[in-house]
Amino acid sequence: MKEIIKAEIFRYVRENENNYSNKFQAPYFDEPLVQFASATDELFSQYKEFIAPEHLTPQEVFDIAYEAEAISPKTVISIVLPVSEIIRQSNRIQKEWASDEWTLLRTFGDDFFIDGLNDHLSRFLNNKGYKTVNPINLKVFKKYINEKGPLSNWSQRHVAFAAGLGTFSINDGFITEKGIAVRLTSLVTEVLIEPDKRKTESHTANCLYLSKGTCKACFKRCPVGAITEKGHDKIVCAQRCYGEESQSRAKAIGGNPKAGSGCGLCQTNIPCEFSNPMGMIKSKDGCNEEAN
Repeated sequence: MKEIIKAEIFRYVRENENNYSNKFQAPYFDEPLVQFASATDELFSQYKEFIAPEHLTPQEVFDIAYEAEAISPKTVISIVLPVSEIIRQSNRIQKEWASDEWTLLRTFGDDFFIDGLNDHLSRFLNNKGYKTVNPINLKVFKKYINEKGPLSNWSQRHVAFAAGLGTFSINDGFITEKGIAVRLTSLVTEVLIEPDKRKTESHTANCLYLSKGTCKACFKRCPVGAITEKGHDKIVCAQRCYGEESQSRAKAIGGNPKAGSGCGLCQTNIPCEFSNPMGMIKSKDGCNEEAN
C-alpha cells in the first residue's frame, strides 16, 4: 500500500492542472518526497511539551473527526513539495520583497493546489475503505501567536521530522533532501504502513550553521534582520511576511491578500535551497575516507 499511495501522490503532482502557472509557464512544485510516520510515535506526544499543550496527536485528530466511533489511526503521511526551479530562480535575485512568482505561489500553490491534493488523497484512501483525515480541515485547527511568534496546533514541519524527511534550520525552515524551499502537508489515516526511519535524532542535523557553525547565508538574506546567532525572531518575520504592506503587494498582482506576499529570501540563494548541504559534506567525507 505504501507504493500505491506514493504513486498516486506523484501522479497527482505531475498531472493536475492546478500545479501549473499559465502566467509563468511553469509548475508550482516539482516531484515530491513522501514518507510515513507511525501514528503512535512518541514524538507526537512530546510535541505537546516542545510546541504547545494544544498540539494535536494523530489519535486526537481521529477522536475529533470520528467522535462517535472508537477508531485508532495507524499512519501519518507526510509530503514534501519542492518549489519549482523557475519560481526559486525568480526569488534568488530579490533583496527586499518576494518575487511575483513566489507571491502567487502562496495563493495558487499553497491554497488551491495543496488543498486539492489533500482532498484528492483523502477521497482516494476513503474509497479504498481507509478512514483518512486532513487535520487542517478540522474545526479545532488554529493558527495563533504566542510570546514566541506564530504557531499552529498541527505543525507540518514537526510531522515531517517525525516521518524522517529532514530537520530544522536556524531560520525555522525545514531542510529536506530536496532543500529548504519546500511546502509541507500531511494526512492521518488508518492504513497500516511501515514507518520510515529517521536518519538522525537531532532536529537540526541538516543545518550548516547549527551543525558546523558555518554558513550564515540566511542571516544575510533576511531583509529585516530576523535571523541571527540567537535564532529566528518569528514576530519580526511574521510582520514582514503577513503585514499590511505584504498583503497589499499580494493583492496588487492578483494574489490573496490574506496569504500575503510572503518572503522566502532566506530559502533561496543559500546553500540549502534545493539540497541537503550536510548530506553533500558527508558524501565528500566518505569519498575522502575511501581515497585514504
